Amino acid sequence: MTDAVRSALLVPVLLAAAASAQPASLRQDSIPPLPDSLRLYGGTVPTRIALPDFPPPPDALRLTLEEAVDLALVRNPDRAVSALEGFRAANDVTLGNAGYLPTLDASAGLAGSRSDVLFGGGGGGDGAGDTTGTGGGGLRAFESTTLDAALGVGYTVYDGGLRAATLRRLRAEARRLALLADADAEQLALDVTAAYLDAARQADLADAFAEAVAVSEDRLRIAQAEVRIGTAAEIDAALALADYNADRAALLQQRVLLEGARATLGGLLALPDPDAVVVTDTLDLGPPADLGALAGRAATENRRVRSLEAAELAAAEDVDAVRSEYRPTVRASAGLGLTVFDPGFLPPDFAPAVGPSLRYGLTASLPLFDGGERDRRLQNAEIRVRQAELTTEGEAAFVRGRVARLAALARGFRGLVDLESQNEAIARENVRVALAQLRLGFITPVDLRQVQLTLVDVRRRRVEAVYQARLAEAELRLLAGDLLPASSVLTPSILSTVDP
Repeated sequence: MTDAVRSALLVPVLLAAAASAQPASLRQDSIPPLPDSLRLYGGTVPTRIALPDFPPPPDALRLTLEEAVDLALVRNPDRAVSALEGFRAANDVTLGNAGYLPTLDASAGLAGSRSDVLFGGGGGGDGAGDTTGTGGGGLRAFESTTLDAALGVGYTVYDGGLRAATLRRLRAEARRLALLADADAEQLALDVTAAYLDAARQADLADAFAEAVAVSEDRLRIAQAEVRIGTAAEIDAALALADYNADRAALLQQRVLLEGARATLGGLLALPDPDAVVVTDTLDLGPPADLGALAGRAATENRRVRSLEAAELAAAEDVDAVRSEYRPTVRASAGLGLTVFDPGFLPPDFAPAVGPSLRYGLTASLPLFDGGERDRRLQNAEIRVRQAELTTEGEAAFVRGRVARLAALARGFRGLVDLESQNEAIARENVRVALAQLRLGFITPVDLRQVQLTLVDVRRRRVEAVYQARLAEAELRLLAGDLLPASSVLTPSILSTVDP
């Protein structure tokens, strides 16, 4: 048996022995530990340059995704502003604001007059209010002072349907703003979900680079040992140290991205210290969503589309309100007054006469001509109705297209996750075997580096696929009106106060 054949037969045995000796962490414990510096090219080169760390504060909140969404819905000021706008619109839905209730007014007034008459009026000087006493055609003066106080009630008997149209418009507007407030809350929940998943994604990628650093350290330790025993040149250790530093630099960059993702999440939660939050949920996929059911719900339950439909109703009621201006208005009034009358002009000659008065009236009015302004307002109101209809149609079409795209993304990325998970298991096993082969001298460091980078790339692809799949399913739930927790929905509480 030749030496070549004997060596070929020994290779599988040596690989099996080396593989069985490898711990799960891939570390070569039989190799001396890595020192703080190496002797390369006649000088000392540091191997463990200190890297900045970004530890969360000791009092950082450790939140699940559901807890983060709930906290954001409570603390985020934009969500509060939107909710208050919905409650303000609901507060406007009253019979009085629509004009159904009677009006009660109190009034008081003081009036005095003095008039001089040059001709007529007869003779004598004893007429009421006559202060001059001149006779014939002489100058005469008439004076009076009146103090009047009254309490009056008015009620519109008929207004051509204006009150009914106004009340319906107020209700439609309250519904629109309530649904819009919920839609804004849903968008906030999606933003928090995306930020939370991004933080989890950056953490997983940091783990991938940390694993690459561990492999590079093992390679550097092997190169160091081979240089000491004289089976490798110093350049091999130098190349291993360069790759080790490159992996540590990539890990540092990833930790910076993780810190930024955590700060973004903390900002959405309106925390005093945005860094004081730690995600606890993993990025792993849960059970697949029922994409067909979500698509069906998006066609009927999307809150933004429903709010636009409410805007259509409000615009239609504006048309009825303008049409009511073409019809007559009938208003009834009644009141009780007290009148104080004095024939003189203010004191000192004050001799008042006091008496109550009962007043009532029924007024009907019909506008006949206003220069075509009512026709212009009616045309504009009808244009606004058409605009609202087109806006609703456009939003509904956008939702349909978005749902179809997100469903395809969710299906595609879930399939990609399965594929990349298998690739990751294979790549990790390849790294373990490659390290053993490097120790035995069967492969070069360049081969190990290629296998190592393949594992990092596979892990990055798998993490990205999981992130995209979960984000697509979350946005699908938003479009279907199913993303908010039941306790966070504003619409029912508002609509219970405004629905007839």
